[in-house]
Amino acid sequence: MTQINSLADIVDNGLCIGCGLCKSIAGNNLLKMEMSDKGNLEPKELKPISNKILENIKKVCPGVIAEGPEDQEENKGSNKDIVWGNYFGLYYSWSTDPKIRFQSSTGGLLNGLSLYLLEKNKVDFIMHTAGDKENPMRNVVKYSYSKDDLLNCESRSRYGPSSPLSEFHKALDKKQTFAFVGKPCDAGAIRLLAKFDGRVDQYCKYIFTLVCGGFQELTKSQEFIDSFNVKEQELEEFRYRGFGNPGRMYIKTKDQKEFDKDYNSFWGDESNWKVPFRCKICPDAIGESADIAALDTWRGGSPKGEDEGFNAAVTRTKKGIKIFNEAVENGYLVKGDQITIDDIKDFQPHQTTKKQAVYARHQGMKKNNLPSINTKNLRIEELYKLNDNDFNKKQEEGVAKRVGKL
Repeated sequence: MTQINSLADIVDNGLCIGCGLCKSIAGNNLLKMEMSDKGNLEPKELKPISNKILENIKKVCPGVIAEGPEDQEENKGSNKDIVWGNYFGLYYSWSTDPKIRFQSSTGGLLNGLSLYLLEKNKVDFIMHTAGDKENPMRNVVKYSYSKDDLLNCESRSRYGPSSPLSEFHKALDKKQTFAFVGKPCDAGAIRLLAKFDGRVDQYCKYIFTLVCGGFQELTKSQEFIDSFNVKEQELEEFRYRGFGNPGRMYIKTKDQKEFDKDYNSFWGDESNWKVPFRCKICPDAIGESADIAALDTWRGGSPKGEDEGFNAAVTRTKKGIKIFNEAVENGYLVKGDQITIDDIKDFQPHQTTKKQAVYARHQGMKKNNLPSINTKNLRIEELYKLNDNDFNKKQEEGVAKRVGKL
């Protein structure tokens, strides 16, 4: 069964990332996003969706299709790397506001860019993910119209499941300009939607993303609070990182008890991660569809301790270069030293490995008669052909073993 004939085919084969764009397309009366027992957000049909709606979803769903940018005016003249794609500039960068820099996940690059857009009236609002004030271990879609909106809603890295595109059509219906901040798969879905809905380019003026290592199923967060004998309903605050770089994973209960754990003790052992299957076969975790991508800058791929907070900025479009430089010139961001692709690969070695492995993983699914993600302009087949045969075989066989556990 290599064809997708229903939403269930996407979910049951581990291809759903929970972004919620299907819900946005179908409408609240037909679909809702529901937390599964495993700890992922998945679409649930309230009423059967039509074949027409399903076909519209399949044109943009990150579980069905992923495309890199076409060669066009926005990236004309850019540098090209077989792993990292199009880019114009690579720089260290961080927010000029010490509080933003300290509280943000890394250096405050995306918050600084977003704040510049709001305060200089470049957009009407920022669409992003924030912690749910009522259920702080979980995430909600947030529309920020001011600095207070943006920075007082636990909007730094939210490693748990979220559905940032579940209200995307609602955002378009506002008929106001906005910037979107989300994951690379979200950014790619928006670019695909723009091919079919002219309002996307009219109103969604900028797309910013992080370079993504995948998110954790909610059960991973549950294990964290369980270790302190805390119940989810007792939480007042849940923070994955920040207040330092990388900062500590931190919770506070309604009766003001506080617990935390250092970053590496929670995230250091990758074998204990609970990453959705879709993340393991992701063909674009580096934000090729965004105007600007932000990433951590730890040599070797993990922090050796705390530092002041430094992002790397990858400007991927001419629009991205322009807004980045404007934010620097207007005092919202620091533009630090220029860095190289070799530096980026050192900061994110797992991204290079994943990009090299993804095509073989897709082939492993197809050989098991399972649907996979259709890709274009992401160079994963070219990388596959450069790999050692034993490496490719290992990746194909490895994904076949995982498939049986879905």
